[in-house]
This record gives sequence, structure tokens and C-alpha cells, in this order.
Amino acid sequence: MSTVLRFFAIFIALSLVTEAFVIWSGFSLESVTFIMCSVGLAAILTLKWEGRPLTELGWHWGPARYHWMALGLPIVYGTVAYGLSGTLGWTTFATPDLQLAFRADGPLARWDTAFALLPTILFVFAAGVVNAYARALGEEIGWRGFLTPRLTQAWGFALATLVTGFIWGIWHFPGLLFSDYNAGGNPLVEMMSFLVMVIALSGPMAWLRLKSGSLWTAATFHAAHNVFIQRVLDPMTMRGEGEVTMVSEFGIVFAIVVGLVSAPFWWLGIREFRKGLLP
Repeated sequence: MSTVLRFFAIFIALSLVTEAFVIWSGFSLESVTFIMCSVGLAAILTLKWEGRPLTELGWHWGPARYHWMALGLPIVYGTVAYGLSGTLGWTTFATPDLQLAFRADGPLARWDTAFALLPTILFVFAAGVVNAYARALGEEIGWRGFLTPRLTQAWGFALATLVTGFIWGIWHFPGLLFSDYNAGGNPLVEMMSFLVMVIALSGPMAWLRLKSGSLWTAATFHAAHNVFIQRVLDPMTMRGEGEVTMVSEFGIVFAIVVGLVSAPFWWLGIREFRKGLLP
């Protein structure tokens, strides 16, 4: 565990600098890139400190089926959560006006027809995932590439994934409280919803990483989640008037749906680890 402790020492030092920078400079794409990549940098510096090879992080691509799962899962839980919240009237989702605004801001803005919505979503999702890969990888080198395999070997799938998810979640709290990275609702409710979501997502992300042997599957998942939620669904959604946020990464409904969709992967991870089917 000395390797893990060294990682946390470097990670905390880098986080203090990057979190302070984001709070001082404001929430922007550049500052987000800076803070996300600090996790992977901590893992790389730890391995270099100990003279261990970077190949331990799981750099090979992995089987394609795991990447397809990583791309598809955010589409499933995102569509269900936002659709459910909109159907129940808790949020305004994908109305004709919101769809029009989304199309008008997309790559097919000149195609003035409702049939442009689906192609626009596909274009935004595909290009966005490619663009988001570097930032997602910056985190996943640390969380899933470095930390998940080591903690899983020491503590088992359930505890290791829970601890990783908890740390991953609270690491975001300064940004939620002191920058624009929130949905404008009750801060405590949004923080708890976000924490539940992140811990839940740690299940499928850890399972994909361990099952495929590749940190890239977790990066694919992370990038797909960020793009589909933040770049596709959020722009077509208006939050309700109350203080409680229902969707977005800070919403109660979203956290519940993510938890339900993630539960089978937690079960698989626990079961397969006990049977020796996970490394």
C-alpha cells in the first residue's frame, strides 16, 4: 500500500494547486483540463518515483465490445432519467423550442428541419467524445488505470470501488461550491446527488477496466458520459423552479437512474472477483 499512499500524497498536493487555480480563475474548459489531468499526472509521477513501468496502467486498447458498452451506457441512463423527469413535469425537456435551439447551435444549423435533430445529436456526440478523450484520460489514468487495480487486489471489488468513487466524488466538491460547476439548486442536495451518481458510476467503470484490462474503456465511458449529458441532454433541458435539481449531474432523478443502471455491474464485479475472474 506504500505505492497508493505515495499516489495520494502527490494527488493531494496537485489537487490543492489545481482546485485553487479553478476557484481563482473561474470554471472554464482550460481550467477543467488542468484539474482533470492532475489525477493522471499523480499516477505517472508515483510510478516514476518507484521506478515502475507505466505499462502497469493498462495502455492497450482492449476488446471492442467493452468500448461499445462504455459508449452505450450513458445514452441509456441519460435518456431514461431526462425522459422520465420531463414526462413527470419535473423539468422541461426536449420541447420543440429547446430542440430548435439545440439544432441551431449544432453543425447542421442550415438544415432547417426537425429531421436534423438526430443527425445533430450524432455529430455532437461523435465529435464531442473524440474531443473529450484527452481530459477523460487525464483522470482515468489515475482513478481506473492506477488506483482501481491496486485497491481491488488489496480490498476486493466492492470496497475498492466504493472508496475510489467516494474520493472521486468529494474531489469535485470545491468546484461545485466555489465555481460555476453546478445546476443552481440547493448546494447540499446537489453535492449529495452528485456523490451518489459518481459512486454508482464507479461500478461499471471499474468492471470495464478490470474485465478488459484497459484503462481506455474507462476513458471511453467518461468521455461519452460527459458529452452526452453535458453537450446533448443539458442544452435541451430547463430545470424546474424549485431548489431541488432533478437532472443534470447534480439531479436526484439522474442519480437514482444511474444507480439502477449501474447496479448489475456492481453485482458482476463482486461475483467475478470472488470467483477469481477479475485480475
